Amino acid sequence: LTKLLVGGIVAVVTSDCGATILWRFDRGVLYSSTWNIMRLLTPGSKLQRTWSDFIDALYAPVGQDFNALYWLYRLSSALLDTILPCRDDLRRIRINGFSSRLRPLIPCAGITLTLLCVGSYFTTFRDTAVIKKGKSETLHTSIVVWLAFNVLSHYLYCIYKSPGIVISPKSEMTANIDSSAAKRNDAVIKIGGCCFIQSRVKINEEKKRCNFYKHCTTNVKIEESTQNAHHPMPIDTFCHKCEIHRPARSHHCRVCKVCVLEYDHHCPWINGCIGYNNYRNFVLLIFYIMLGCWYGACLLALDFYAMMREYFQLHGFKIMGPQYGTGILDLPPPWTLLKDYRNTGKIDDDVILRAVFPFLLFVSICMFVFILDHLLSIAKGFTTLEKKTRPDRNDVVNPFDLGIRKNFERVFGKSLINIIIPFPAHKKW
Repeated sequence: LTKLLVGGIVAVVTSDCGATILWRFDRGVLYSSTWNIMRLLTPGSKLQRTWSDFIDALYAPVGQDFNALYWLYRLSSALLDTILPCRDDLRRIRINGFSSRLRPLIPCAGITLTLLCVGSYFTTFRDTAVIKKGKSETLHTSIVVWLAFNVLSHYLYCIYKSPGIVISPKSEMTANIDSSAAKRNDAVIKIGGCCFIQSRVKINEEKKRCNFYKHCTTNVKIEESTQNAHHPMPIDTFCHKCEIHRPARSHHCRVCKVCVLEYDHHCPWINGCIGYNNYRNFVLLIFYIMLGCWYGACLLALDFYAMMREYFQLHGFKIMGPQYGTGILDLPPPWTLLKDYRNTGKIDDDVILRAVFPFLLFVSICMFVFILDHLLSIAKGFTTLEKKTRPDRNDVVNPFDLGIRKNFERVFGKSLINIIIPFPAHKKW
């Protein structure tokens, strides 16, 4: 089965490489780019030699050992060495349709990972880490449900809530207007979304939000000093792609192809932009993911240590694992898990613990780094884009910096309830 899987993956990557590249192409560069790419796949190339060695090992007698990880490494290395020299030619061939079809699936993957972690608590860890140790089941279950509710709520808010779009004449021309919407004067623009359910942005609401934001930015005063540079500038700018005048701190997103108020960045995990209207939900999403992962890691830390210590005492310690050879955690391959599940109707609790605890610990550390970076940006009154493009000078003044306390109140509001419970908050400015 290992040979079959490895052979299938490599066959798809290599033999269908030309068909995938030529799936969408620019006819003007077809001949030159394709020739340069396919020239590296000649019989004398490194990829072809590695492929021939792989075929020989794949069809070797049954008694000889076949190391799947070794061949995955060799084939991946040869493929990278083949592709990297012609990366300029690959960029010239425009393959945008396939990636645009995959973007709506990325938020679905994030939601699925959240549900899997929550489900592992109810199926496995509630019994092993809570009930059997005499801990309060009601307390821990309530905390898990509260954290999961906040994560999923803010996740959906980020996906389907408008970041604050500057409506251009091009957007109004391409808006989805049906007969009932025309009577209500309620035209919408569809952007982003998850699982091919796109977010519906109402044009009239976006215009009102844009006018309100523009009114607030015009009230920002610039210090009367010629010695200081101001970043960002509180003046309107013109977008040549959307062909529209936009308020200060607005930027054009090349993925969504719209101008966003107080543009922070485009996040592939939500398949949309983070801006003025959904930045609060994004920061709270990171915070609750970090909090949930830290909570799960602390709950499982002692069990994970005891289990791994007993496992290494029983099987011995090896870097690539004493039993399956998949790494220091020694997780069984997917086909082994499937076979055990068919035989016993469940997956071993120790296997779930070895997979979930490192994942929670890794994600919690990453989220801590992200939330720290965003909190520092909020304290100084910058967005992520503005902080990266800030001039490296000591005399740069941010006219939108209201002070640490007011900067945080501007993003999160003054009510603590809206942070603990994911109620929609209305921003005054």
